[in-house]
Parts: sequence; C-alpha cells; structure tokens
Amino acid sequence: MLFIVSGRDKPGGLADRLQFRPQHRAYYAALEDDLVLAGPYLDAAGEPVGSMIVMRASDQQAAERYARADPYWTEGVFASLDVSRWDWFMKRPEDLTS
Repeated sequence: MLFIVSGRDKPGGLADRLQFRPQHRAYYAALEDDLVLAGPYLDAAGEPVGSMIVMRASDQQAAERYARADPYWTEGVFASLDVSRWDWFMKRPEDLTS
C-alpha cells in the first residue's frame, strides 16, 4: 500500500530542519524501494517549510509508526504530521507495485 507522509515545520524552524536534514534523509533512504518519492514543501521565497514523502508500507499502523520515528518528528522540526493512504491514479508508472 502507498502512503503520503506530510509534515509541516514549526514556524521559524529552518535552522532545526537544516540541522536534522542528514538524519531525516538517511532515515527515509533506508526504505530503499519502499520510498517512492520525497521532497520539501516550499514557501513563496523557495525555503523549505515541510516535507511530503510517498512510501510503501504494509498497513496504516506500520506507516504511522515509521513516520513518527522520523528525526524531523522526534526532534520537533515538524509541528504537524499526517499519514494518509494514497492511490496513485493518474500517470502512475506501469511498474509501480503498491
């Protein structure tokens, strides 16, 4: 199953985001093929203010557990975190398994 992990940074959190970025990226890179895509939300100035990750997990609970162990969540970079099951409907790669 596919899940969207959507985290929004706390206000003024850029310094914390940059501090924990290597750990955050390594954490999701460890998913290997179960990481489908990822990238930051940007504000009007082009600065990162959150993250969107599409990942594969066996169920909602597994996706929630994984997302809530992300360093951006555990270290307080994110003010909010949402995990939603998702179906890639349009322009889905033919070889994508969910």
